[in-house]
Amino acid sequence: MALSIDGLLSALRPESHIVWKVLAIFFALLNLKQLPFVWHLRVINGLLQYCPWQSKSRYDVRSIGPSALFRPLILTSRATLLECDYNLHKSNSTYFSDFDIGRLQLVMCLCRVGIVKTGFELWEKNGRKGPKSLGFMMGGVNINFRREIKPAQAFEMWTRILTWDRKWIYTVTHFVKKGAVRPNGWLFQPWRNSDKAQTQSVEEVVDEDIGTQGKKQNEKRSGTHPAIFATGIAKYVAKRDRLTIPPELILQNAGLLPPKPKDHETPPVSETPAAPVEGDALPTTGAAMKDITSENANSLIDDALKDEKIVEGEREDDEEWTWEKVERKRVEGLQVAEKWNLTEELSELFDGGRGTALGKYWDIP
Repeated sequence: MALSIDGLLSALRPESHIVWKVLAIFFALLNLKQLPFVWHLRVINGLLQYCPWQSKSRYDVRSIGPSALFRPLILTSRATLLECDYNLHKSNSTYFSDFDIGRLQLVMCLCRVGIVKTGFELWEKNGRKGPKSLGFMMGGVNINFRREIKPAQAFEMWTRILTWDRKWIYTVTHFVKKGAVRPNGWLFQPWRNSDKAQTQSVEEVVDEDIGTQGKKQNEKRSGTHPAIFATGIAKYVAKRDRLTIPPELILQNAGLLPPKPKDHETPPVSETPAAPVEGDALPTTGAAMKDITSENANSLIDDALKDEKIVEGEREDDEEWTWEKVERKRVEGLQVAEKWNLTEELSELFDGGRGTALGKYWDIP
């Protein structure tokens, strides 16, 4: 017995390699997301979860139909130590890698069937020549930060389709405090509907995380749920070689759109219809857009994304998803996308080196 205790004490000495190996393994497990190639494994996991050999009843969007179109997909994660900067909160740059995974899983969950079917139809029409598959490529991303995520703090990513036009499909992701809000139901996981877990009210979130002073500041941000850490918007384009595939075609083949009226035509890229569709009146941005410039576009995007809020108790699934209702929701999101697209004009401000520069310095490659 004495020999075994002596051996244990010897292994725990600072100079022992065993101690450092255990500490290294423990540190790696705490920062698993940041290890080499783990991001690639997260992408592969997102792809495999929605492959054809998975249970059809588990992820068959066609069995649910248009009511799934604007519903969020929720992923949970945590801020690891290596993701945090010198301010001891999740670094701004690390949001984008999490953003990638949320968007990927949403696209695979809702659009996989539509992408495969559309690619095969185009291959058939082209005399079975060229690729059968479509490329789904990102054209831009923007994130607005509202509150910090502390080290080891858990959070959720609520990602959903925002809108689409003839070229782009837009997604929006909210980084939300874990457990602060909860949807009223689960389309693909009905067993969760019996979960009676309580969510926090707006006042509880404010009092717990922000405090009295922060509560006063938060009241100024009308329309923004205090559980939101950050909100991001991204746009994708579907391609077959150089041919751009309209998102509407993919969504139709995925079974996500109701019957389309014969006289309806999807407006060109980022163009809000001049008049509201049937149903509730919806203001358009035609007049306001005239006052938007590349200089004030970022602030307008921030204001617009405040309207993209999580509303407790909201439930639209009980209503029938007609084409008019889908179109109202699409136009509502397109108003945000219009403002964001104006930031593309910032590229025109690059002078191409016609003026002088401050200097050219070295950074770690």
